Amino acid sequence: MTKPKASTFTKMQFLQSEQRSGWEKDILAAVLDDRNTYTVAEADKAIQNYLKKGVK
Repeated sequence: MTKPKASTFTKMQFLQSEQRSGWEKDILAAVLDDRNTYTVAEADKAIQNYLKKGVK
């Protein structure tokens, strides 16, 4: 049995979602590409990767 494919969303859908806080939307606006779609897990990982970056 194959695993169901995860739903994907555009950057704009994440930014309009009520499931994200304001600071999470700010990070997603900066790191997601307008031309791609992302799963919720990919968006969460993008936020975590951003938060782990050091200050330059």
